Amino acid sequence: MENSKPMKKIVGIASLPHRESGLKTVLKSLSPQVDHIYVWLNGYQEIPKIEQTNVTFHLSSINDGAIAKLKILELIQEDNFYYFTCDDDIIYPPDYIEHNLSVYEPGSIQSSHAKIFTSFPITDYAYGDISGFYFGTEIRDKVPVHIIGTGVGLMDSNVAKQINYKEFSTPNMLDVWISCWAKQTSTPMYVTPHPGGWLIPNNTVSQENSIWDQVTNSDQVQIKLINHYFTS
Repeated sequence: MENSKPMKKIVGIASLPHRESGLKTVLKSLSPQVDHIYVWLNGYQEIPKIEQTNVTFHLSSINDGAIAKLKILELIQEDNFYYFTCDDDIIYPPDYIEHNLSVYEPGSIQSSHAKIFTSFPITDYAYGDISGFYFGTEIRDKVPVHIIGTGVGLMDSNVAKQINYKEFSTPNMLDVWISCWAKQTSTPMYVTPHPGGWLIPNNTVSQENSIWDQVTNSDQVQIKLINHYFTS
């Protein structure tokens, strides 16, 4: 019997122009670990000059936000693959891909950054009654979670191909939308165990207009959405 064709390892990143230096750091780290990287250039005027040869850029004159990580799926020609959703402001270790795959459960969504709400309905998305798993700190156990972070996410193509990003009507809420979709479709979500300091934020990258700042200033849409999907 022939061996089945190994699944490709593919990374998707949505990047902003003022984070180009961070993007290049990510590409340098992840390029040797995967088969291909797709980068959606939100609002870039030109394609960055890089040394890596397994990177495809999509130049977008507008800012599609984090949802572009799912739009990238329309560019991928492979049938079977692991899809790693990454950010341009995180420093990824040289064993990032290998470690994630070693603990991945097929048919699930996995992330090194996640949260669990202690009860529903929630009244505060950012700082409410939660158990948070921050990607920069040690996470000892793989446990089910309610919300996953798409900057350090992983799913396989069987999951990815089911997601219809066009149903996600509110911009810059990809973590919440994917998590609510997973809840609705009974797709398991887990936090990825890893040592502290294994992933670190790239502090040289500007956090201007970051999604986190937008959430902490106004989280009513997130609260309404989560309560709808997790209490119905």
